[in-house]
Amino acid sequence: MPPDNQLPSDSAFLALRFAVSIIILSMIFLTVRRAILVFVGESSRHLGRKKYVFMASNALLAAFCLVLQEPITKMLEALGGIVGRHVPLITDVWVSGLLVGLFYTFVFLLTLLLLIQIVGILYWFFEGRMAAHAAGQGLARITGMTASALVLKAFSYANRAFRVTALTLLISAFVFEVFRLFKGTKPVVDAFMGSLGVPGRAVIQAILNYLPEMGYLAVIGFMGWVLLKILGFLFNSIRDGTLSIPGFQQEWASPTYKLIRIVILLFLLMVSFPYLPGAGSQFFQGFSVFVGALVTFGSSGAINNIMSGITLTYTSAFRPGDFVRIGDSVGFVRERSLLVTRIVTLQNEAVTIPNSAILSTSILNYTYLAASKGLVLTVNAGIGYDVDWRTVHRLMIEGARRTGHILTDPPPCVWQTTLGDYAVSYQLRAWSDRADLMYDTHSELRANVLDAFNRAGVEIMTPSIFAHRDASNLAIPREQFPNREEPRGIAVAVRTPESGNTA
Repeated sequence: MPPDNQLPSDSAFLALRFAVSIIILSMIFLTVRRAILVFVGESSRHLGRKKYVFMASNALLAAFCLVLQEPITKMLEALGGIVGRHVPLITDVWVSGLLVGLFYTFVFLLTLLLLIQIVGILYWFFEGRMAAHAAGQGLARITGMTASALVLKAFSYANRAFRVTALTLLISAFVFEVFRLFKGTKPVVDAFMGSLGVPGRAVIQAILNYLPEMGYLAVIGFMGWVLLKILGFLFNSIRDGTLSIPGFQQEWASPTYKLIRIVILLFLLMVSFPYLPGAGSQFFQGFSVFVGALVTFGSSGAINNIMSGITLTYTSAFRPGDFVRIGDSVGFVRERSLLVTRIVTLQNEAVTIPNSAILSTSILNYTYLAASKGLVLTVNAGIGYDVDWRTVHRLMIEGARRTGHILTDPPPCVWQTTLGDYAVSYQLRAWSDRADLMYDTHSELRANVLDAFNRAGVEIMTPSIFAHRDASNLAIPREQFPNREEPRGIAVAVRTPESGNTA
């Protein structure tokens, strides 16, 4: 058992070591935190060239310490021996080890600060390039849903992940190396590395062994990227009209590029499959079979709609903006995708129709020839035999000419369609250049034809009206045909039984 006076000295020595450790760790923590805030945070953007001066100073000081490490180490060991011999409660070995450890800690800290500055420079360099690219495209913030905005957002997330990962690895390596310098903390590092070192080395070795396959993936990805860029430029030129291919319409450019891009991406995935991590494992193969079966049995309806959408694209049955009738739905085509087609009806109802259902029914496109040859609007009317057919033609054509959006070339015409028992059926045919206003124009055309008949005193007759009313008067509003003749009445013969005379 040691003497009684040795216990207080050992306790004081342990307290001194603990206090020194707390002070050193606190100073290192504050230094690293300040370096991250200054050289990686927002304030780094305002340092300008000063950050390069700080980085050069750190590099020179670290290089100076590494070049003179041997004489500095001997000098610190000698200084530790002198201090240990003259200061009670401590030993010269502990002081020498402490001073040498502090020296190497200082060197590692300078190296860490230098690497932190490099990480900050790289991070803000890429952030500045992405911000300049976004400003050049008119994107004030990288928050939109366009392709360029999504790509910029992905690169921004990758840049932030690089910053966090690099700082984490650098600080972890610094802590491990510093703890190895001191005898009190070295066993902790050795125990930690003993438990996690083997799997960590295995992971690092697996990454190093995977580098050749990663090279193949990089080459395949680069070739696919170049091919997609070339195809994108080609189809954009076709869509803009700068490049013309006989028989290939401009509206086919975007869907064709999307289809080819999907095929190329699937081909690249198939070629890259053998080089993916764990591609030869049984788990990966079983998972691939499961995904294939899931796609096969769960997407038959979707595949049918996609094939129908492709067929509709290249048959040019309709385009976005056309006024069409599909089944019972009449309206404007707002969207045509590979799966569905969306129509907005005249009642402002959004109708979503699967492409497979469209392909199995007839499609009536009112817009297809309206702008070039005109859309035919018809008005049918039954006129009595007492009205000359030339008068009917003139009145119906007069009503058509008073109607807006009715073409003069070809001019409106009238057909006699039926010679009925009580009336002649006439059909007015007029051409309109606005399919989107078809219903409005048709209604106005009927109203103008009716007004023309009423002003001329021509009655539109039907057998039911003739049979169920007194035909001695005209069924025309008096406001539109005021100069009508007064009804003369109907002569009726009356025979009485007594006289046998007729009154």
